[in-house]
Amino acid sequence: MVANNPQKRSKPKTLKSEFGKVISFLHLWLGLAAGTILLVVALTGCILTFEDELTPIIYAQEQKVTPAPARLSADSLVSLAKLTYPKKKIFRIYLPAEKDQSVKVTFGTKKKGYDYLYMNPYTGAILAKGKEAERFFPVVLNLHRYLLAGDTGKIITGISCAITFFMTLSGLYLWWPNNKKVLKQRLKVKMDASRKRLNWDLHGVGGFYAMIFLFFITLTGLIWSYDWVETMMFKMTDGKKEQVEVVKEPEGKIKKEKGIVELVVTATNTVYPTHGQIMITFPDKKGKPFTVSKENSAALVDTVSQLYLDSRTAKVLKVASFSSLSLGSQVRKLNKSIHTGSILGWPTKIIAFLTALITASLPITGLLIWLGRGKKKKSKPKVNPLLSKPEPAVL
Repeated sequence: MVANNPQKRSKPKTLKSEFGKVISFLHLWLGLAAGTILLVVALTGCILTFEDELTPIIYAQEQKVTPAPARLSADSLVSLAKLTYPKKKIFRIYLPAEKDQSVKVTFGTKKKGYDYLYMNPYTGAILAKGKEAERFFPVVLNLHRYLLAGDTGKIITGISCAITFFMTLSGLYLWWPNNKKVLKQRLKVKMDASRKRLNWDLHGVGGFYAMIFLFFITLTGLIWSYDWVETMMFKMTDGKKEQVEVVKEPEGKIKKEKGIVELVVTATNTVYPTHGQIMITFPDKKGKPFTVSKENSAALVDTVSQLYLDSRTAKVLKVASFSSLSLGSQVRKLNKSIHTGSILGWPTKIIAFLTALITASLPITGLLIWLGRGKKKKSKPKVNPLLSKPEPAVL
């Protein structure tokens, strides 16, 4: 049968197709809106992934020392450090487990900012000092979390993180092929394809592989950004958020022991004999104890346990080991390790770095896809050169 004017049959609209259009619309415009922020956050995330490895390289003169037979006591180091900042209150001292690393001491408060100094633990020599906020990695972290804009920047990055979380899920929905035969094509980049196809592959295929890990990175970012997400995490693990107990020292006048900081170090190593850095936070008010954290770098997952000790006698007031915490509190403690990829050492750090790098490319490839979306030219009917009339369509 021949029809001179065939009518084009349109596919009936379905709920799935309409939902796909909405997802595609939101994925496009939310991606364009948050693209610049995502690019900045992802690139700074690449740098921060290897902060622990890069710091000794960038600041070799202040980080590395030549080991000697014996280190100075923690109290001697604190006394020497106070000579540099006599008018400031000591905040924290970091005592590394490695013999060739320097000791870090910080002064000040969170509100007014911190001053730092690095010391040779064998000689007491000051290796470096300055404002903590002006160092390279704290600046990068400030850009990563606050865009150098304080609370306003935190709101923006929080919204951007939520958008990225949605983009991760919506991207998977848009990537998933209807035909299983196409699945193999969606799993690899066709390097010999046209520039337009190559760009799509870099966005789609790269985004798919990054999505697997970006899901956890954005989720941990949301826990930092929003209290309700943190509360939801606790409800999903323990049913409710664990209440933080305020530890106080016993009342009464008690004579302060000599060499109190060194006694704290000894007590900490007795309770936690594992290998790892000790971080002692000094009490900011009378009646408050020392808060000590010690890493367990020998474990598969580098966990941190805490200890509370009387600031006058170094008597242990409370032991809060990582293993004794509830599941929700353990997950919350590991939030940073999961976010930065340091949870299992080098393997997960490399994965986190590559994920952040691919994520930084997605706003660029996505923008190129959008710019390359031209209007499809309407196909002209085939013309018989002899009759100069449209050929009839055969049904």
